[in-house]
Amino acid sequence: MSISTDLYRTFFGVGLHLSFSKAAKDIGVSQSAISQSIKQLEKELKITLFERTTKSVAFTPEGKELFDTVAKAFSILDNGVTQLQERVTHEQESLKLAATDTLCRHFLLPYFKEWQEQEKETGLQITNRPSPQCVQMVLDREAQLAVVNNYDELMADPQLEVIELAPMRDVFVGGPAYANAGEFDEERLLQEPLLLLSQGAASRTFFDEITNHRCKKPAFELGSLDVLLDLVEINMGISLVPDMLLKNRLKEGKVVEIKTNIVVPERKTVLVRSRLTPISRAASKFIDLLVK
Repeated sequence: MSISTDLYRTFFGVGLHLSFSKAAKDIGVSQSAISQSIKQLEKELKITLFERTTKSVAFTPEGKELFDTVAKAFSILDNGVTQLQERVTHEQESLKLAATDTLCRHFLLPYFKEWQEQEKETGLQITNRPSPQCVQMVLDREAQLAVVNNYDELMADPQLEVIELAPMRDVFVGGPAYANAGEFDEERLLQEPLLLLSQGAASRTFFDEITNHRCKKPAFELGSLDVLLDLVEINMGISLVPDMLLKNRLKEGKVVEIKTNIVVPERKTVLVRSRLTPISRAASKFIDLLVK
């Protein structure tokens, strides 16, 4: 079957935005031309690709499957051209990475060391922000890659490629004063002083979701998990913290795990990149480093 690459490009553009008008603006053609191209592609494939209403556009299951395939194909082409140009021109731009402060300190440090040993000619520019802000930096092309904690809205954005890196377990913890406190149900837990990250952080959103948004006024709201844990250690209250921060503190008795009947689902640490931006050689090397 021979189908014009332009039709697939048009389909890809609509799929990225789930909008005919935005795709038309990006490609530089009329909205009616976009609509005709999609109708032609659906006719040639004999597949309905989008569910359309007057207010929204959504993938059909077949459309989403084709989108993922087309995205991979164009990614290979665009990335290959970008990396070829870099080799020919000998350009070695620094890699711009966005990541949470916690993941930089407790997950990425060994990779930074390995990067320095392998890629001496390519710098690494790192910006620390909460997970949603890191992802926005990728969408705004202020960062090439982001390493963040996964959250629901992330997986739903067709403009983003999301690669799972590692599982993450969150644990309720308190200071030594809670050592013999027994099990906490949700009601009892919410009556304790709660130490949480500020609104907008992925870990704060996660806490609010598993406690049904019942905590209206935490005792403290902070921008740093490490500072938050310092408060936990001096018995200022209870917090929900990724276990990657807790190994030494639990072993030394500085904090204790709080047993609770609240179900805490496993989360993922993920790598995020924009499908709108070709992968540079440096970005490709860093991805390989993380997923090897």
